[in-house]
Amino acid sequence: MASANCSTFLTDDECDSLHDLFNAGAARINDEPEHWIGGADEGLSYCYKCAKKEVAKLLKKEPDAEYCVDGGWGSDSDGTPFCEICQKLLRASLTQYGCSSEVAHFTENGFNAQSDMDCYCMERVISSSGWRPYTFDGEETYRTKEKEKYFKDLHALGRRILDALSKSNSEVSQGAGRKE
Repeated sequence: MASANCSTFLTDDECDSLHDLFNAGAARINDEPEHWIGGADEGLSYCYKCAKKEVAKLLKKEPDAEYCVDGGWGSDSDGTPFCEICQKLLRASLTQYGCSSEVAHFTENGFNAQSDMDCYCMERVISSSGWRPYTFDGEETYRTKEKEKYFKDLHALGRRILDALSKSNSEVSQGAGRKE
């Protein structure tokens, strides 16, 4: 359903098409749950294998310390997390700040529908924030001006992606029969 608040909102069918595109690319990306070191700097992110190695290294230096591998379940992040050691992609839900940052990134730098990583990042945005703002009695409402701007920006980005895909498909079909 289109928003009564903003005529630039995508339809449910358009949102579904983009969701399918994002999910298809994201499915080809290997990630794993985010971990951290309990009892140490818990702001650093690790894959499980590197977290185990880091705990062993810390315990070797401080045998009486209580370091452990922590995490491995759903966590929130302001950005797409990577392992501090091996740079492996880690899975986390994005905070509102993280979602806004990703939308701003693709708005400024473009979105490549052929890039599995671009699709993965947008899949994380949609799975974290959804396509629609809070709804009450069928009316979409925004709790803050920032949220209103975010959803408008998200749908404007979605519109640009769909327009680019439509143009690309049109160019492909127009040249499909030509042989030189």
